[in-house]
Amino acid sequence: MEESSMAKTTEQKQAKSSFMRGVRHEFKKIVWPSKKSVFYYSLAVVAISIISSTIIWGLDNVLKRLLGLIIH
Repeated sequence: MEESSMAKTTEQKQAKSSFMRGVRHEFKKIVWPSKKSVFYYSLAVVAISIISSTIIWGLDNVLKRLLGLIIH
């Protein structure tokens, strides 16, 4: 009985070790973006956020005024 629990423990350790080796191997494949590309991507996100929020704000105001005209 002790041998089977020791075998399971050994198998679990080997599985964890194999998993960690796989993780390390996958981390070596990561290609991080350059500072320049991160800057431009961030700039694009901010610009698109401003543009889309302005469009939504404008549509909201137009619909609010139309509803105000319809109701009154």
